[in-house]
Amino acid sequence: MIQPEKLTKWLSVGLFVILIGGLIPSLFYKEQWLWLDEVLSYLLVSDPSLTHMNDAIVSGMDANPPLFPNLYWLIGHGISLNPIFLRAVSVLLFASTIALFYRYVTSLIGTPVTNFVLITLIVSLTYLNVTLATQVRAYAVFLLIGFGYFIALQRLIGAPSRISWLLAQYGLGLLLVFTHNFGLFYVAVSGAFFVVLWLWSGQRTYLLVLATHGLIALSWLLLWYPEFAIQTQAGKPHSWIPLPTVTSFFRIAGELAPTLSAKLEMKPGMLTLTILRFVLVVGLFAYIAIPRLRKPFSTIKTDPAFGLYLLSGWIYIGVLAIAVGVSLVHTSVFLSRYLWPSHLLLVYQLLYAWYALGGRWTVWVFDSVWVRRAIPVYALLLVGFLFYQNKKGGIPFTDGIMRYMPQLDSRYPVLFESAHYFLPIWFQDKGVNAHYLLNWKTANDKDNILNATVEYKILEAVRNNYHINNILPEHSLAHYATSHFYVIDESNRYQVEDFIRKGSIRVVRQLPIDLPGHRILECVIAH
Repeated sequence: MIQPEKLTKWLSVGLFVILIGGLIPSLFYKEQWLWLDEVLSYLLVSDPSLTHMNDAIVSGMDANPPLFPNLYWLIGHGISLNPIFLRAVSVLLFASTIALFYRYVTSLIGTPVTNFVLITLIVSLTYLNVTLATQVRAYAVFLLIGFGYFIALQRLIGAPSRISWLLAQYGLGLLLVFTHNFGLFYVAVSGAFFVVLWLWSGQRTYLLVLATHGLIALSWLLLWYPEFAIQTQAGKPHSWIPLPTVTSFFRIAGELAPTLSAKLEMKPGMLTLTILRFVLVVGLFAYIAIPRLRKPFSTIKTDPAFGLYLLSGWIYIGVLAIAVGVSLVHTSVFLSRYLWPSHLLLVYQLLYAWYALGGRWTVWVFDSVWVRRAIPVYALLLVGFLFYQNKKGGIPFTDGIMRYMPQLDSRYPVLFESAHYFLPIWFQDKGVNAHYLLNWKTANDKDNILNATVEYKILEAVRNNYHINNILPEHSLAHYATSHFYVIDESNRYQVEDFIRKGSIRVVRQLPIDLPGHRILECVIAH
């Protein structure tokens, strides 16, 4: 009989192998396209100069703090700048986070096999994990640091005066806010949690934890706020993210939870299922936590598993609430990928609820002899499932607008109205002479979509920092004066229509395509 500690160790290694075994090989078989944000990250990370890269970060090219690009710059220039390698680094960070998470929570609650099965099921069935773990973006770093930060907080519940954990919480909190701007929300909500603990317990030692929260905020203000203020200019006059609605709230919160089919839940009439899942999570938290909160405060300090459960529910709900509140009163920022660290908190809530509500039978279900013998087969099935999930993902337009590029005359430039089309195509398909026209008047037009102004400022910064001449200044329509050119006209964007209306551009013909919301126009400059 293997000892639980040794079994936990081996299963954590197995979990790590499952995740990298399913996700990394699939990187070679899926579409190799980087999407817009990944191209921006790659431009920064591949910059020959670390100093110039950090200047570019603050120029409006990216809206995130500097830890991720600096880390990946060192990794990329030290080992390889191949985009697949950099994506694999993200997978390794993600797999490490989940393996460490499994080992830690198993030391608090449950049995190794049951926790292994439940955690792998939840993680594998949450499609957001597959999409974010395989990107050249900050999300995998954010998840790993977030996990460390949550553990430091959990330890401080029981030992608020422990210097080592106070230093760890300060250091990890600082890394968190320097990895992603949503780190500020996590620090604010955790600070509020310890305010409640201080008021409830009357123990002044919790003021030490509040002091480290204050130091994190002060350090961020002194070290990064001036640069942050510059970055926020890209989000003016408005954010590109739509304001949250009741429907979008439940859909975005639902993306943090497991589902049998993310695509199915996007269909009309399936919102009820998403709402019920969120209500179930919050309802379970209230049902389990409230009776325990009626007991003396000392029971929380002496029960680390419940302390982490209470912390998880508080931060999960609190960060959602802050993100919605900021979106409604200031700038819309409500996206599931910004909330990814909350997925770990949700996994723990579901795991804790399994044991709290199920009693002894929950252990028997997954710890029987036949289940243990089936673990290798189960692991292989998970590898195949993750491989398939990642392989089928990719940039949607590769099966859309790119199908029509070969029929265009290669001598003529192609003008894209969307940065989401232009930048990935310019970066990866040199067979398309892709261009983008900077035009603030049309970008800020009331008939244009929210993305247009943000894309204008991002691509203006890209042109200024990396001298990409395919991004044309506003006065550069004359660039096309001697030739025909194509315009990929999207119905939800307003640019070429303005030039046609003013008579600056004349449409020679419209090419036949079967792609809703799109036209390919062959144009010339009107003389």
